Amino acid sequence: METIDLHEGQSGITFFSLKIDEREVGRMMVHMLPGILRAGHTSVDISQRRSGYGQKLIDAVVAYARKNELKVIPDCGFVAMVFNKYPEVYGDIRGTR
Repeated sequence: METIDLHEGQSGITFFSLKIDEREVGRMMVHMLPGILRAGHTSVDISQRRSGYGQKLIDAVVAYARKNELKVIPDCGFVAMVFNKYPEVYGDIRGTR
């Protein structure tokens, strides 16, 4: 079973975690500020790359941002690439630095 959860750490480290059958296969680090979500480093287990899990993490972050009326600043190169490739999908929530 596939799940994506938001983890808010006590030390300020916040991330979205993608698990398959209770095993973490992907993670996106984020930093939240008032009205802004900075999408940081995204990683997917090397054995799971090209499975679409990076896109699933982006989808979860975007859904969270839309629900909470946040702008997303794509600090991660992968997120920036996807946002640039599909401006019609992400233009409404893309923030600027």
